[in-house]
Amino acid sequence: MNADRHDDPSGNLGPANAAAASASWSAGAPAPRPDDAPAARWRRGALAAYYLTFLVADVIMLNGSPRIILTLLTGTTVLLLAIAAMRGTRSGRGWERLAYLPVLDSVAQVAVTGQLHYTTALMLTLVGVGGAVPARRTAMLAGLAGIAGWIGAVLAQPGLRTGELGYYSVQLGMAALLGAILHEAMRRRQRDLKDARDQVTMVLGRFQSLFQASPAGVGITDEHGVFVAVNPSFTELVGRPAEELIGTSSQAYVDLTAELDPAGQQMRYVRPDGSVRWVWLTVGRTDTQHWMLVHLHDVTDRHLAERAVRESDRLLAAVSVAARRIRTGEDARDTIIQAVRELAEADSVSLLESGDDALVVTGWVGAEVMGTRVAKNGTSMIANVYRDGQPVFLADPSEDPRVSAALLKLVGARSMMWQPVIAGGKVVALLAVGWKQRVSSVSDLRARAVALLADETALALEHERLLSRLEQMAYTDTLTGLSNRRAWQSRFAELLLGSRVEGRPLTVAIADLDRFKRYNDTHGHLAGDDLLTATASAFRGQLREGDLIARWGGEEFVVALPDCVDAEAAEILDRLRASTPGAETCSIGYAVWNGSESAERLLERADTALYEAKAAGRDTIRSAAAVAVAS
Repeated sequence: MNADRHDDPSGNLGPANAAAASASWSAGAPAPRPDDAPAARWRRGALAAYYLTFLVADVIMLNGSPRIILTLLTGTTVLLLAIAAMRGTRSGRGWERLAYLPVLDSVAQVAVTGQLHYTTALMLTLVGVGGAVPARRTAMLAGLAGIAGWIGAVLAQPGLRTGELGYYSVQLGMAALLGAILHEAMRRRQRDLKDARDQVTMVLGRFQSLFQASPAGVGITDEHGVFVAVNPSFTELVGRPAEELIGTSSQAYVDLTAELDPAGQQMRYVRPDGSVRWVWLTVGRTDTQHWMLVHLHDVTDRHLAERAVRESDRLLAAVSVAARRIRTGEDARDTIIQAVRELAEADSVSLLESGDDALVVTGWVGAEVMGTRVAKNGTSMIANVYRDGQPVFLADPSEDPRVSAALLKLVGARSMMWQPVIAGGKVVALLAVGWKQRVSSVSDLRARAVALLADETALALEHERLLSRLEQMAYTDTLTGLSNRRAWQSRFAELLLGSRVEGRPLTVAIADLDRFKRYNDTHGHLAGDDLLTATASAFRGQLREGDLIARWGGEEFVVALPDCVDAEAAEILDRLRASTPGAETCSIGYAVWNGSESAERLLERADTALYEAKAAGRDTIRSAAAVAVAS
């Protein structure tokens, strides 16, 4: 959709980057747990690197069996920690149990070497486990296991009970306390971060819900005036999908160089399909990043209504009051009935239109009689006026046997008038007017007003009938009675938009009668027309409510199956193929919409699948290859 006053816009943010930017406005999956973040991977990798230095130190400084034992233990620890770091979020919380391995290594340093100064390694390990392991139970048990193991080693080896034992005992206890403090500090920080993230997620989710559900069109632009997000109402109003809008400049909708009225302004826009919409534009800007909120409210109906009123005012000198009310109303029946009531100063007015075998009330005021049916061949006053085509007024209708007492009671009338509505020399409807107070006679003004409005009613009904007929002819294939290509394009666009907005599956198929030209040449074109008509009826009988079928041209039919994936589509279309009348067959190709491709591309894939079905020997169905969703 382009503004009349603007040239073709160009954005300075690529579609790919804009799509990435717009992701921040979409409600995503739940945030990962704190320990699944890159920081957790870094902690595992850091511990692995730390114990790699232990491994090198063991190889260099130790000899004999201590070197072998401690190198194996330390190497196993390094390997498992490295694997946990590389797996990232896939390793879950199970990696925390690896905290026991560093503690075991450190205790083994003291027990295997018989050297008390290796207690320093255990101290560092307890501090590291406390700061790196989020699970309180695991960190606590690992620390206790380390202290218990060290005490056991000291008790088991008298050589460790030296004069420095008390010093190392105190230092080990302080290290364990420091590890506990670091662990609690890390947990508190993670809890604060989680609370903050949950709050942000909740606020963003609420904003996203309001943004998507807003009945008005809303677009968000970055500091360069490039759209990063648009809601469904915006795309529907401007006639362009979100994929085309994201990453393009807002210059077509907002003059970035002009000073905007805070109260907004009315603008005229032309959609890509040529249709014109009038919108009320308001813009909000932030003070820091200069992002904009572009708000478009569709006021086309209001604008057209205001224009109709202005045009009606110019016709005041040329038309009567009743005619003006008819032309400015949205529904001719209601306008005519209200005008009859006012001009005839009546209490109730009913409009009865001709059906197959009865006259049916299609509009009323003053008496709720909607849907009441009166037989055309009866003896009632309504039936008589319908057959004679002459208006009748009765000051005392209760005295006339042709007037139903129940009708008079229903409408509460003391006096009544019946005015036929004639179009093309034929009575097509009837106006029944009633007064609660007795009216001795109908003045010329009242009679002329009702007669005039009856003529206007005839014009309105005939106009409506012609419009309905023209609309039916414009959207219906005259041979088969199916929708034609024009109707298909209109209704399929609605189906595609609904599937795009609601994320529902959609399948499109093209069916082609096999060897139809040979059938025509053999049996004649009239027989070919009969076959097409029978095929259309057979196909329509196999489809579900809500499915769409149209004659695409010649012997081709196009089918849309909403809420239908590949397997379901194959089952329905195979029934369609099997229902082909007589001994004739058909081939069908279909494609499942990938969620982003255009209608033209989807039909093109279905057509390709149809050619494959033909090449496979006909009388079969073929599915188009799946297409990946475009980024």
